[in-house]
Amino acid sequence: MFSLWLGIAVSLLITLPICKGETVKTKVLVLGAGMAGISAARSLNQSGLTDFIILEGTNRIGGRVWKVPFGGKTIDIGGNWVHGVSDDNPVWAMVKSYNMTGTFSNWDNITVRNSTGQVVTSQWHTVLASLDEPSETAYDLAVERNATGQPDMPLRAALKLSGWNPTLPMQKAVEYVSYDWGYGEEPDVSSLLRGEIEPTIEQFGEDDYFLTDPRGYVYIIDQMAKSFLAGNDQRLKLNKTITSIQWGNNGVTATTKDGSRYTADYAIVTFSMGVLQDNLVQFVPSLPDWKREAIFRVRMALYTTIYLKFPSKFWDDDEYIVYVAERRGYYTVWQNMEAEGLFPTGTNLLLVTLMDDEARRVEAQSDQATQAEVMAVLRTMYGAGIPDPTDILVPRWEQDPFFRGCYANWGVGINDEELHKLQAPVAGRLFFAGDGTGPHYGYLQGAFFEGARVADAIATCVGGGRCEKEYQPPRGGCTCPAADNFDSQATVDNGSCMYPTSNGDRTMPFSTSFYILSVMIAVKDML
Repeated sequence: MFSLWLGIAVSLLITLPICKGETVKTKVLVLGAGMAGISAARSLNQSGLTDFIILEGTNRIGGRVWKVPFGGKTIDIGGNWVHGVSDDNPVWAMVKSYNMTGTFSNWDNITVRNSTGQVVTSQWHTVLASLDEPSETAYDLAVERNATGQPDMPLRAALKLSGWNPTLPMQKAVEYVSYDWGYGEEPDVSSLLRGEIEPTIEQFGEDDYFLTDPRGYVYIIDQMAKSFLAGNDQRLKLNKTITSIQWGNNGVTATTKDGSRYTADYAIVTFSMGVLQDNLVQFVPSLPDWKREAIFRVRMALYTTIYLKFPSKFWDDDEYIVYVAERRGYYTVWQNMEAEGLFPTGTNLLLVTLMDDEARRVEAQSDQATQAEVMAVLRTMYGAGIPDPTDILVPRWEQDPFFRGCYANWGVGINDEELHKLQAPVAGRLFFAGDGTGPHYGYLQGAFFEGARVADAIATCVGGGRCEKEYQPPRGGCTCPAADNFDSQATVDNGSCMYPTSNGDRTMPFSTSFYILSVMIAVKDML
């Protein structure tokens, strides 16, 4: 009996420190060490606010920018491209400053094969050209609706209005590459206004640069971190999975899985929208409805890059290979990783990308089942004699509790007011930043900008400047001081203003009828 109790006591002594964890007080908590978190922490440090702690649930920094060894090379299974090759783009500026290797994507360098393996590249270019006019018309429609304050619509509706309604496999493949490839979802759920009028394209251009640097895309985030974090800096804490965030007017406390508690005056939440939407972290009290509504409006795209290593190369030499299947999005886009500017000849790596429902389906099945599907497609294109791969890598972003998806895609109707909700802090203490909270949504530079924006807001407040206050939903009412029912607290005019009539004994709304009456009175006076 004594030995039994002794064993229990020893077990308790061993587990007690793990359960208890540490208790730490700081000025600012940065929750997450992806691009947004590191950008925020660096901006805080640059402003002179050095009293902060970064909590990261995994054992590394970078978030969805993640390098892994595969097939004798370092590959990126998350972010691959720099979108918007301009010195004004901070991501490109960093990539260029470190001479990171890669290549400018060239969609003219393409081979297209159909479901019987025949090369149909000329037909592809014909159908692609037929999308030019509808695509330009949809863009013009977006510009017009945005300028005149008209409501958003699905991109699909705009394309149909412009005369594009794909029914044939080649048309669907062209649309898939033209739209799904960027948004990560079909035009049916993507926003016309936000999707067509893209700040990244407007400001930084349309060029894309695919990285194959052996240091990995994450190198730029590593270097950002090293610019303000010393070796073994206690302000960065890895393997700290956050389970709950308690917030209020006096500050924020984050509790981690190991029982540690971190308290601060302010906190910056940089979790992906997928994590926030899945309620994987408990907020105490719950986030206000306006914030939760804004979070749930953002869509989390799934973009799965499947790498294959073969004993020898058997595929086309062009950079891109498109497979036109009867089934939309079924292993459609392939990349020859031995194309010029990528990996050397003999690397024998092939990459195929799946999105949305096809990616979700593949995540749920075994790698063996996926390999069987992949090889069936490749043997349709290149014949039964091609070899099996020696290795396959299938990321599972949606199943990963630290990500729950790949990047943000704004759905229909996220207007400036919804953007305000996404960016507004809760109680002036709990701030949110990431690739889904700003107009450069879905891009790495979007996360960079959002982290810096929030850090600057906190540093300004701490330094005695303006502090951002709790969001207040728009209040409808009469905003005209000359009206009888003027509401000084109204922020949006709802058309309810009441004005005296000419005889002074009654009021009527200032509407079309009142406008007509006013014109009639004015005309009568002129006669």
